[in-house]
Amino acid sequence: MEIDVALVPQVARPGDPAVFVVIDEIRASTTITTLLDAGCTDLYIEGSVVGARRLGRDTGSLLVGERRALRPPGFDYDNSPTILSAANVRGRGVVLSTTNGTAILKMLRASGDVLVGCLRNAGACAAAAFELAVARDVGVRVVCAGRLRRFVLEDAIAGGVIARRVAELAAARGVSAALTDGARAAISLRDAYPDELAALLDSDGARTLRSIGQEADIAFCAALDLSDTVPVLRDGEPMRIERLGA
Repeated sequence: MEIDVALVPQVARPGDPAVFVVIDEIRASTTITTLLDAGCTDLYIEGSVVGARRLGRDTGSLLVGERRALRPPGFDYDNSPTILSAANVRGRGVVLSTTNGTAILKMLRASGDVLVGCLRNAGACAAAAFELAVARDVGVRVVCAGRLRRFVLEDAIAGGVIARRVAELAAARGVSAALTDGARAAISLRDAYPDELAALLDSDGARTLRSIGQEADIAFCAALDLSDTVPVLRDGEPMRIERLGA
């Protein structure tokens, strides 16, 4: 089993047979996991703001998202998982549109298994990716969404955590596994910091959150293994995110 971390999405190789794990740590991946944890029943993914507004009207869903880290006009909430964790989304539909995370999900929509990972669901996501990869006899490819397709530290940190977890599961089960250089680099980046919070505090994403007054999202995103939810992409029109096994 090959375990890879694509540190920028351009090297993701969406056509390869693999289980993909998309990470947009600050904040789309964390937001997706949080929305499902909070009881959102229908979670739609839409790339454009105009398309999101239309889909929201058609489905009667809340609009959640950001452009340049700010809530687009007419949206109900921005992309803050801290705020959304306390919002009334139980039993509601949500249309999510973000700058980076939703674009990468759209890029991978025709791939086989596409999961959404973050630090909050790292253990559960790694376990699900490993089991799917074993069942299909393929590798695991973690894809960092980045910012406008450029490298960001926070995605690599989460990618390193998940890649390490998959490798540990393979070793425990006696499954032969090989880490690519991308995976080793992500793991090494994580090991350069005392913990996940210290790493995220040092990231460009955290600086952006400070600049818009949403510092609370940094610690929220940095929390490790607080969720058993594994979001999975379902292709179609519109694209949807569901809880794996639901």
